[in-house]
Parts: sequence; structure tokens; C-alpha cells
Amino acid sequence: MQLRSRVKNLMIMGCVLALSSCAAPGHKDQGQDGAYGAGDNSVQSSGVGQRSHFGDSAAGPNQSLAKRTYYFDYDKSEIHAQDKAAISGNADYLMSHPHAKVILEGHTDPRGSREYNVALGERRANAVAEFMKAKGVNPEQIRVVSYGAQRLAAPGRTEHDYQLDRRVVLVYVR
Repeated sequence: MQLRSRVKNLMIMGCVLALSSCAAPGHKDQGQDGAYGAGDNSVQSSGVGQRSHFGDSAAGPNQSLAKRTYYFDYDKSEIHAQDKAAISGNADYLMSHPHAKVILEGHTDPRGSREYNVALGERRANAVAEFMKAKGVNPEQIRVVSYGAQRLAAPGRTEHDYQLDRRVVLVYVR
């Protein structure tokens, strides 16, 4: 089962890389599908692998309108200046579509303990969530999940692979 999952991930990565080569420089959208638990009035957090249903809104804006993957520096959770416009674009969409909901998936590279990486992934996702809330997004529209290093974007062990692993992926849910 793990081999099948890795092959699937490699095929998806190949498609993403092929598509990103056609996009503007630095535009590396990468989405993952999934549905997660319903939230209360605050931003929600959960650990690795917890799955349930999180609303029934329509899919989000056109992929070309707003970037949905945001990369981070090693051991950091500060949003890069070049990602703020894309996050704002997604925030604008959420504010104009009050029934839409997103999951912010926090990821890390494989260095560090599992506990540390889950906490770092959550800090990264919460940084994006707080930025969106500051723009006016209703906290009930946001769910935070941290996978730590459980869902690597790149299976290698090079610095480039690690850079691709340090990310938050914004996923619109139905």
C-alpha cells in the first residue's frame, strides 16, 4: 500500500512540476484533496491523519487566480512577502463566499522528531490562518491540520527536496 501511495505521489509531483514550468516564476501550486472535521468558532487544529467531514462548500477559486502552496524557510513559520498577495487573494475569495471552507495543511521536511515537526507544521498553518483572519476571513471557514513530515512533497534528501517539503497547502473542501 505504501509503494502504491508513493508511486501516486510521484506521478502527481511530475504533473505538478510539468504544470508549474508553464506558470509564472515562483508559482508552484500544489493541491491535495481531502475532507476533515467540522469546526467551532475558532481556527481548528488537529494532528496527523485525522479525517472526517468539514462542510459542503463548492471548490475554491480557479487555480490560476490564487496560489495555494506557500513555502517556508528552515525551522521558520514566517510567511514570505511574495506569498502574501496570493494568501490575500484566497482570503478575498473566502470573504465573498461565506459557505466556502479551507483546510490549511502544515508540512515540514523530515529533519527533527515527529512531535517537533507536527508542532512546526501547525505553527506554519496557523500563521497563514492568522493572516487570513486579519484580512477578515471568518475563523469558521478555516481548519488547520499538521502532517509534519508525514506527507513529503519530494522523496529525496537534498536541500531542494527539503525546500519543497516545508510548506502550507491550502485546500478548498466541499
